[in-house]
Amino acid sequence: MVKYKLYIDVFFLLNFFMDTLLLFLIRKVLNCTATHVRVLSGGVFGAVMACVVTVIPSVPVWIRLLAGYGLVSICMIRISFSGMNFRMVLRAAIYLYGFAFLFGGILLILSVQIPIFRKSGMGLPAVCITGMITYVLVAGFHQRRQRRKRGCILPVKIVWDGREAVVQALVDTGNSLYEPISHKPVSIIEKQAMEAVFAGGCPACFRAIPFHSLGKAHGILNGYELTELIIFGENEKIKIERPMVGLFDGNLSAGAAYQMILHPTLTERQEEHL
Repeated sequence: MVKYKLYIDVFFLLNFFMDTLLLFLIRKVLNCTATHVRVLSGGVFGAVMACVVTVIPSVPVWIRLLAGYGLVSICMIRISFSGMNFRMVLRAAIYLYGFAFLFGGILLILSVQIPIFRKSGMGLPAVCITGMITYVLVAGFHQRRQRRKRGCILPVKIVWDGREAVVQALVDTGNSLYEPISHKPVSIIEKQAMEAVFAGGCPACFRAIPFHSLGKAHGILNGYELTELIIFGENEKIKIERPMVGLFDGNLSAGAAYQMILHPTLTERQEEHL
C-alpha cells in the first residue's frame, strides 16, 4: 500500500487560495457587492471543510464528492454573497465549477510545459501563478464583454400598469443621471414613445431630475417610475423592476435610430437576469 504524507497547513493554504480566488472571480463577473471580508470568510470556510473531509478516516468517496462539490460550494457562495436568491446561488455555483475547471486546465499546462514546475512539482508557488493567470484571463474577457455591451443599440420593452411598448435603446456610458432622492439610475426616453404606454395618464411616482448637457447648462427632466424594463441583450434578457425614466421632449437621435438612452449600470445587473 502506498502511503502519502499530508502537510495540513500547506493543504489548507492551497485550498484557501484557490477558493478565495474563485469567489473573487464570481464577484467580478456577477457584479456582486460582497465585501472583501465576506469573500475571505467564504474562502476560509471552504479550506477548513476541505481539510475536515480529507482527514476524517473511512469517509466514502461519494460523500467526499457530495460535500466538496455540492454542499461546501453552496455554503461558500452563501457566506460570501448573502443577498443572493436561490437562482443566483445556482448561477454562481456554475461559474465556480467553470472557473475551477479553467484553473485546473492552466495548472495542468504549466506542469507539462514549464520545466521548473515539471521537476519540482506543483506546489504553492505554481498554484499562485496559475491563480493570477486565471484571474487576468477571466477579468480581461469580462471587461471586453462589458465594453461590447456599452455603446450598442438594444431592443427594450417598457411596461407600466399592464401596458407595454418596445423601443430601441442606446447603452450610453455618458449617461450618469441618478434620481436625487432614491439614487436610482435614470434612463432617458422620448416623451412621444411613452404616450402609448401612459395612454393619457402618468405614474403616481413623479420626480424632478436635474441634468446638464453641452447644449443646456441646467435643466429638469420629468421622471417617472415604471413597472419594469426588459432589456434584450445578445444572449440574455435583463429584467429591471421599478426603473426610473426621464422624459425627453424631442428626438434623441437623428433618423430615429433609437428612442431611449439606457443608463449603463442597468446592463450590468446580473442578479436580475431572467
